[in-house]
Amino acid sequence: MSHLHACLNQTFTPAELADAVRATLGKPLRRAAALTQLTLVGALACLPPERRKLPTLLLWQSTSGPRQETLALLDEMDEGGEPMPYDFLATQPAIASAQIQPYLPGLIAASHCPLNVDGQAHWTTLLMLADRWLAAGRCQQVLCAQLDAWGDEACSHWLLLGDKALDNSPARLHLIESRAEGHPDHPDLPCQLADWLAGETPALRLQAPAGFRQTVEFVRL
Repeated sequence: MSHLHACLNQTFTPAELADAVRATLGKPLRRAAALTQLTLVGALACLPPERRKLPTLLLWQSTSGPRQETLALLDEMDEGGEPMPYDFLATQPAIASAQIQPYLPGLIAASHCPLNVDGQAHWTTLLMLADRWLAAGRCQQVLCAQLDAWGDEACSHWLLLGDKALDNSPARLHLIESRAEGHPDHPDLPCQLADWLAGETPALRLQAPAGFRQTVEFVRL
């Protein structure tokens, strides 16, 4: 069984995202792609300083991916230019975890799940994997996120799970053997989860993907 520690939703314009990075670090994050900036701002907002050294897993999914950086790289190559190494690195989603690790020293592993259909997500997969890692004692907390950066907007949705309940933990998560209908697995699930936490319904169950024998259920504490 895992416990929900935090539920966070953020939306920025490009200028607001740069300001949020400066407010978080006290300085800009040089040559960092929008997804990296989103990862940094969201992860540090979820984790107070005293918990940033704990063994942490990062699992994130994205529909946009590094699309803007990739298109910029291709445009530069089409014009006969030679891209700089950091321009190429910005097109690699995995670089985000490496760039934020100095600010999140407890980060021990990270995985990126690309999505190819707008409006769909794989929160069930991320949460099940998070629960397995926590149950096996491989980490103490897991950051699960949906990160998207488009031309005029960057948005992130976060759930932080831990192996133990904290004083402010609002719910616990467990896996159940059920194929019953549940809440649709949308990219903005943390928004819906925040609405549920503000209500009185005792549990929220996700809709299990086809082929899954288990589904995820949140139970209010």
